[in-house]
Amino acid sequence: MLTMEPQVQNGQLARQRIVRNEEQILAILDEFEKSGFTQKEYCELSDINEMTFYSWMKKYRRANGDEPKGFAAVEVMPTLVHTKQQLFAEVGAIRLYREVSADYLKSLL
Repeated sequence: MLTMEPQVQNGQLARQRIVRNEEQILAILDEFEKSGFTQKEYCELSDINEMTFYSWMKKYRRANGDEPKGFAAVEVMPTLVHTKQQLFAEVGAIRLYREVSADYLKSLL
């Protein structure tokens, strides 16, 4: 881990820049997943910039074959095909088997 000397900007002490290698980043990401904290909480506790942490997640978790969370495989099942058309509406002697516009219905009456 490479640490740079603290810098002073506008009279305030700037954060130290820490450069981590891939092994260290993966260890941090594993620790985060086991911690139970939100990303924001973990970053505050570990003194890691949130945007840096987000870029690590994007780069290293996808590269290691982890799938994005929140998505599930969906299997689409075909619907049963009705052999007999279902009646949609009946107006007087007129039977409609699908939705039609009001103008069309007025023209029939």
